[in-house]
Amino acid sequence: MRTVADLMSKGLITLKENDSLAKAKELMHDKNIRNIPIVNDEEECVGMLTQREYLRHAFHLVSQFGTHQISKKEQQTPIANAMNKDILTVSPDMELSAAAEFFIENKYGCLPVTHDNKLVGILTPVDFVKLANKMLKESI
Repeated sequence: MRTVADLMSKGLITLKENDSLAKAKELMHDKNIRNIPIVNDEEECVGMLTQREYLRHAFHLVSQFGTHQISKKEQQTPIANAMNKDILTVSPDMELSAAAEFFIENKYGCLPVTHDNKLVGILTPVDFVKLANKMLKESI
């Protein structure tokens, strides 16, 4: 039986709620990532900032302050204002097939993986594509 732990990404890049949107934008660009888990001081996952949520908030800032102020406003805006706090987490020992169902049914962009309320990894649809590609190559 394959589990989430077999496929999840570890060594995550995380931010805190009081970090700025500008910092998140820079990380997303520099590391080529679309999902940043937001953790508290105990390394518990308290939210997710996805590229979609970042863009939604950036557009909101532009509509309020104009494009000439966006950089300044992103520096001043904490991630807490844009992140999704209503997140679903999964356990590392969950069967991969069950996690796949979450993606299929709910169109999640990522699932934070927690153990004892601590963030230990992240699972994305790309992880499943990589697994499928590996299995296809092995079957040839």
